[in-house]
Amino acid sequence: MSNNPGKKGKPAPWVKRSQEHRLQALEDYQRANHAAYDEWCRRRTEASIQIRKEEEAARPEIWQISAAMKAGAKRLKAWDDANPNPLTSDDYTRLKAEFDKVYVPKDFS
Repeated sequence: MSNNPGKKGKPAPWVKRSQEHRLQALEDYQRANHAAYDEWCRRRTEASIQIRKEEEAARPEIWQISAAMKAGAKRLKAWDDANPNPLTSDDYTRLKAEFDKVYVPKDFS
């Protein structure tokens, strides 16, 4: 058990882990309860992996990594524009409210 209270205004490590756990649990809840969002996330991940592979293959030299990352980010943004996120703000608000009712925080202290 750690008693580090955090430094320079940063949250203590157990607070940070608790926040990260809650965010991941919310994401999992949204994907489990919104089929279109889950499918979109899966397709976006696949597209991201494919784009990264293609950009790395087109720029195989170590000094080209930055250019490959920039080109990949640009292509992924274009993919996002062509495939909008189906999770609307109303869906997010509804799912977050449902999640807040059932979420039990995990103790990381």
